[in-house]
Amino acid sequence: MEALLAGVRAHQRRQLWLEGAVLGTGTLLVLALAGGFLALVWPLLGRWVLLLTLPAAVAAACAWSLGFARKMVGDDVRTARLVGQRRPELSLDVLAAVELRRGEGAQHHSAELADAFLSQMDVRTRRVSPASVVDGARVKRAGQGLGALVLVVGVVLALAGGRWRAGAVKAWEAGRDVEASAQLEPITGDIELTYRYPAYTGLAPRTVAGTNGEVSAPSGTEVLLKTRSDREVERAELSINGETLPLTVTGNRELTGSFVAKKTGTYHFIFYGSRTKPLAVGPGIALTVEADAAPQVALLTPATELEVDPDQEVSLKYTASDDYGLGELALVYRMPGSAQEQRIPLKREDGRRTQGLHAWKVHTLNAKPGDRITYYIEAKDNDAVEGPKRGVSRTLALRIYSAAEHRRAALEKIEAMWGRLVDHLAERLESPDRAKEKQLERIAAGQAVDASGQQLVSDMRALAQELSRERDVPVELVSALNNVSDGMVRRLTTTQDLRRIYLRTQKMRGEDWGTGARLTGAVNEEITETEKNILYLESLLDRQKLEALRELAEELNAQRRDLTQLLEEYKKSPSDEARQQVMQQIQQMRERIQELVRRMAELRKSIRDEHLNAEALEEMMKDQDVSSALDDVERLMREGKVDEAMAKLQELSMQMDQMMESLNEAQQEFGGEQYPELTEKFGKFMEDLQQTVQEQQQVSEATKALRDKARQQNRERISERGKAMKDDLMRQVEQVQKSYSELGSERLDSRSAAPMAEAQSQLENLKNALKQDDFDLASEAAQRAEEMAQQLAALGERQRQLDEMFGNPPDAREQSAQMAQRLQRDANRVQDVNQQLQSLFPQPGSQMSAQDRQQLQQLGQQQQSLEQRAQGLRQQMEEMEQTAPLFGKEAGEQMEGIGQRMGEAAQRMQGQDPGRGYGEQQAALDGLRRFQKQMRESQQGGGKGGLPLPMGAGGRGREGNGNDPRDKVELPDEDAFQAPKEFRKDLLDAMKQGAPERYREQVKRYYEELVK
Repeated sequence: MEALLAGVRAHQRRQLWLEGAVLGTGTLLVLALAGGFLALVWPLLGRWVLLLTLPAAVAAACAWSLGFARKMVGDDVRTARLVGQRRPELSLDVLAAVELRRGEGAQHHSAELADAFLSQMDVRTRRVSPASVVDGARVKRAGQGLGALVLVVGVVLALAGGRWRAGAVKAWEAGRDVEASAQLEPITGDIELTYRYPAYTGLAPRTVAGTNGEVSAPSGTEVLLKTRSDREVERAELSINGETLPLTVTGNRELTGSFVAKKTGTYHFIFYGSRTKPLAVGPGIALTVEADAAPQVALLTPATELEVDPDQEVSLKYTASDDYGLGELALVYRMPGSAQEQRIPLKREDGRRTQGLHAWKVHTLNAKPGDRITYYIEAKDNDAVEGPKRGVSRTLALRIYSAAEHRRAALEKIEAMWGRLVDHLAERLESPDRAKEKQLERIAAGQAVDASGQQLVSDMRALAQELSRERDVPVELVSALNNVSDGMVRRLTTTQDLRRIYLRTQKMRGEDWGTGARLTGAVNEEITETEKNILYLESLLDRQKLEALRELAEELNAQRRDLTQLLEEYKKSPSDEARQQVMQQIQQMRERIQELVRRMAELRKSIRDEHLNAEALEEMMKDQDVSSALDDVERLMREGKVDEAMAKLQELSMQMDQMMESLNEAQQEFGGEQYPELTEKFGKFMEDLQQTVQEQQQVSEATKALRDKARQQNRERISERGKAMKDDLMRQVEQVQKSYSELGSERLDSRSAAPMAEAQSQLENLKNALKQDDFDLASEAAQRAEEMAQQLAALGERQRQLDEMFGNPPDAREQSAQMAQRLQRDANRVQDVNQQLQSLFPQPGSQMSAQDRQQLQQLGQQQQSLEQRAQGLRQQMEEMEQTAPLFGKEAGEQMEGIGQRMGEAAQRMQGQDPGRGYGEQQAALDGLRRFQKQMRESQQGGGKGGLPLPMGAGGRGREGNGNDPRDKVELPDEDAFQAPKEFRKDLLDAMKQGAPERYREQVKRYYEELVK
């Protein structure tokens, strides 16, 4: 029992000391925090608070522990009562036992009973822990309070920690200042300083008199100082950052000396008398070593990362500056996979600032397509004291243009568009538009699908336009996107229109009046169109992936050839260094080949064409096969078996050749099995097109012969009659021009502006053509001028009628009537001019012989047959369009235009007009040739019997007119499209602009020669 009581008292004392420690820690934190902030205002007071922080904390802890110990830790009776209170099972038994041991009340009980009771209590108290008697809640509450205080202090320091540190430093320096002021006082007068700067700075020596001695100079500067002591001294020293230097003493008062500024700090004077003990020590004087800043470098252009061709030249514009002078300037770049940077020295100007332009020839880097080369401009200063300092510009990158990467990016965009097309088809297949029993709300909800479809079409066209501006994109896919969007927008528009009609009919009449069935039919047609587009686009995507697969295989084969060449060079001149280079090259090629094989495997898996037989490529395209072959080559090289290593590479070469052959065959035949009927129709279409071109050329040549014969007979007659009426025609034209100039278009309504401008332009062309005796061109200008003059006369008459109808003032009506009469008079004059010019030309065929007219009639019949053949070609295009979007709207319009030209040529020839008939024939023939050329270009790389590619694949995306400048072209004559007339018209328009006076006659003669 005594042990329990003693243990409880000991536990109470430990808890009180813990509470005291917590209180002392809290006191320490509060006083330290308060002292730091207090020092910001009263440094000395804050310093004393900080100094008393630790003693105050210890005092608080001891006072708490000892004071409460006397109050709370008592004798056995008080402790027994505490045990009884904390352990109810003992109740007052412990207190009774304590009293029995003291002998209180022993006369009332027997000794045997008392001993038995005490023995029993000893046994019971041994099972009680002293910790369970003492309440630990006070310690826990104290700990929680300390934790909260620590959190508050942490927040305060996080928010204002800088101010607290500044206060603490200020408190510390306050004590030092007091100490220093008590010990050190100035012991010299004004100090004269002379700076001798390092040679690399280019600065001249400088003397500053009357200073307090503070020194500020670049590192390495020699500082000479001169001053006078405040007392007589035997000798004197300078203490500079702990290093002592002697001073020269003259006359016991004049002091001179020097030191080299190396490190920022302080220096002070020390005076000596006859004894060794210092006579006086001066205060510290600031010594500041100015840092030599690193050069400032800026790369002005390029502004961002560039993609360049391997043979391109990149212009780098840069500036660099330094506070004292530049030493070196270089372009620093790093090739991909290289651990070392390469440097190209750049030109610089002598001095502190330079700027320049460097032409960086990319081909000297021997970079590969797709490589990303990082670079920056580096400058070093001429610091000869601490060593050159380095400054760099921002780091940019050059990416070497990679056609494969561009095609891959385009392929990903188009495939994403293909996925959206599939989603649109799924929505149409699940659409309620196809149900027999239609619900108005669900049909109205289909407008969202219509809108998303229109957005899809818009995005397709935008993507096609974006890709058409790039190089090396899969052009057949771009053409297919255009064709698909053309067909899809027609179907979508039909569906939208019928949906609106159905909804309007239902709301107004309560019945659909057959519009529901028409809507269902339109949706079904759109589904059929979309399915066709999806399948064809899928085939084109797979074909392009197969092409990418073939390109990767070629690159893989090229890597193998490089390794073979390297081994051959090593065999000719073996050495350890060369062998190490071979091993490094093998490692680099292994990594590259593994990457290529991985990409090839991904492409092969993504090809969805079930007709592609890739089993022959499976083994070759496994990563482990190529890696194992390279492992064998590396092992044989380590063993010195060069011949066996080359033989192993030869085996790999044979396997790669076999793989390339399989890929080429697969690409040539791709799609033929999937679209056999389309392939057959396409082949027949190309044969018919070729035959049509040949026959049209034959008919055109025969027509040209008849035209030339008739033209020769009429040329002299037209010229003689035209010259006879030329002056009268010129006079009438000038009268109309003057009338139009005086009238202008402001007196008519806004619609007269364009006809008036066109009439004046055509009259000017007519006058210039008459001056050059070009009556053919003059007749055409007169026809167009008459059309515009009649329009102006009609507008004038309309204005007169409106004034009469609305009852405008008499003067306004009179003015409009005069203007209408004037415009009509001018129109009659232009009509008379046109009729006179048209009378110059004989009726078509009037000068031809009967035999020539018969031959022209036969040629007209042949031309009609060719027109029917063109219509047949258009029908074939429509049939193929039912299977795949090969042509699109533009191609259809082009073929229709060719047929129309053929029909017009047949009509001209039946009207005995071989000249204009030949012009229409030439237009049709040129259209056929361009159409045929586009078709052939679109099929380049398609292979015989393979998948037909969409038209325009070879023509879209080209620059200019899409023609190859190496192609032979036929020079047109004046009847082909009437092109020479248009050319002469442009020249006549140019003549209207005039020329400088001194060159006017030469320019006139030049134009006259051109229009002949």
